[in-house]
Amino acid sequence: MNEETKKTKIENSFKFTQKGLERRKYHGENNQPNKLYDTHTEGLSLFIRPSGEKTFYAFTKVKMYNKEKQRWEQNNKYKKMFPFHKYPKSLDVAKQQLPNYFELIKNPKKAAEAAAAETSFSDLAKAFLKSGVSGFRLADKSEKREYKKSTIKKYVKIINGYILLNKNKFISTEKRKKAWDKKCKLLSGFIEVKGKASQRYFKDVPLSELTEWEVEVLHTRLKSTPVVANDVLKVVSIIVSWAKKNGKFDGSNPCLSVVKYPEKKIKMRMSNEDVEKILQHCESKAFDYDPFFYTLVALALLLGKRMTELFGLRWKQPYNQKDLKKCSGWLELGWSSKNRFIYLHDTKNRKAERVYLDDESLKFIKRLEKARLTERNDWSLSSSFLFPQTIDPSKCATESSYRKKLAALNKKLGLAAIEKDSSGKIVKTELGFKFKFARKTMVSRVEETHGLEIASKKANHSSTRITKDHYVVSADTELQIDNVYNRGVKKSDWNTEAEKEALKDKYITSVVSKRKKK
Repeated sequence: MNEETKKTKIENSFKFTQKGLERRKYHGENNQPNKLYDTHTEGLSLFIRPSGEKTFYAFTKVKMYNKEKQRWEQNNKYKKMFPFHKYPKSLDVAKQQLPNYFELIKNPKKAAEAAAAETSFSDLAKAFLKSGVSGFRLADKSEKREYKKSTIKKYVKIINGYILLNKNKFISTEKRKKAWDKKCKLLSGFIEVKGKASQRYFKDVPLSELTEWEVEVLHTRLKSTPVVANDVLKVVSIIVSWAKKNGKFDGSNPCLSVVKYPEKKIKMRMSNEDVEKILQHCESKAFDYDPFFYTLVALALLLGKRMTELFGLRWKQPYNQKDLKKCSGWLELGWSSKNRFIYLHDTKNRKAERVYLDDESLKFIKRLEKARLTERNDWSLSSSFLFPQTIDPSKCATESSYRKKLAALNKKLGLAAIEKDSSGKIVKTELGFKFKFARKTMVSRVEETHGLEIASKKANHSSTRITKDHYVVSADTELQIDNVYNRGVKKSDWNTEAEKEALKDKYITSVVSKRKKK
């Protein structure tokens, strides 16, 4: 060994300290990494690459057969550990985990077999998708109830999107790709929870290491979106409970002790003036251009039913189980004359319901029936649904089908709040009327005129508590939707239009100043 090599060896071998490693920079040539060795911990090294990236490596001597020389030789074998900045005080962690990596070097086959035999949470989630989600709900002890289609769809979306991270085929645009990459980074990036650090996907957690802390890490990663975080926590808990019941997991459910984030649930209610304004527009000539959309809007305001219940309505009762499962309900025989009812068999609380059609609701449905016979809308005659898809009439429409039309309706009636910058460019547009407002508006109006019991029955709720806590909005807190800034102005705070405008101006000023600070 010459003097230069000996000098380099000495410089690269020293006692590792956290601060000392942080100060070290790349000083090599030919794009080769610097290899640093800890003189006080056998087998621990640190590679510094030209980019400045630092990575821990474990190394030990291993007997390897030299084919050229036809003999066994002792050679240094390196195993990559993890990046230097993966954990706080990562040097201590590296020293603790070093024996595990020695085992991986000496017995690679055994280590690979052990890793393959260890069941991860992703295996559990995949098994649940295959046979669990299509089965019976665990919460229903009195009777076996299958998961509803909408529930299955929601659970599958959460599992694929936040646990398994299966990339959606529709992620094609650059914007969506960036959003996806951001989410993946969020779910695997460095995070410290309760004094411990993590940098791995939840799906990679072995079941033997599935603890409350691991679930807490996942929940904390999603804290910026409390509703999503709580939904993911719920689904993880359901998967674990299912696994326990089917003998796939023998530990306790770690999700039960994780505290959910508080969710802000805004109860929106439209004024009577806004409701009448929308209904009048639905009755106008605009109806002839799109009778399906305007009938849907009118029924949402008049009947106050859930949108999934309205979308799945058929003109007639289906006569086979396949079609029955695809619909939410149908118009009863004689609906246009004496028997003025809609029968809903697929509701959220699984209680079948007969919905009476008042004169105004009946008028819209009859008008829709006539509109189907025109040349413009005869494509819908092949469909059994009141609100079919344009592309595939054999299927019912969804809320996303009418998103653009809803935006156009708000704009037409001046119900969309448009915010412009100093140059006059539109920077933000917010819808004034949404389908979810219609149901709460109807329930609130019925409660005022007929009481809580009738309102709860009208909404088909299982208890009056649900109606009171989540649906009823008093008139004095009624939110005007002609402009978004009116949301900061309660009806009880003004008497004249001049007072209202003054309060609006004050609110707008405060909103603008807050946004400028951001």
